[in-house]
Amino acid sequence: MGKIKVRKIGNSVGAILPKEWGLEEGDILNYQKKDNYYIIDTQQVAKEHDRQIIEESFADFETNHTVSEEEMKKEFGKYGWGK
Repeated sequence: MGKIKVRKIGNSVGAILPKEWGLEEGDILNYQKKDNYYIIDTQQVAKEHDRQIIEESFADFETNHTVSEEEMKKEFGKYGWGK
C-alpha cells in the first residue's frame, strides 16, 4: 500500500497524487467515506479520458486525413508493410 502525504494549502489541506494514477489537472474525483476509510473512485475520470482519445482518433476521418492500404504499401513497402 502506498502512502500520500497531506499538506497545508492556504486554509485547507491537500495531497499530491501519484502520476501512475493517470489523473490530470482539473479532474474531478468521486469519493465516499466508510468508517475511517476514504474510497476514491477514478472510474468516471477514466471514462472521460477514454472518450476524449476516441473522439480525437475519429477527427482524421472527419477531415478526410486517412491513408488507404495501397498508399501505405506504396510508401512503406520497402520496410515490409503489407507483407
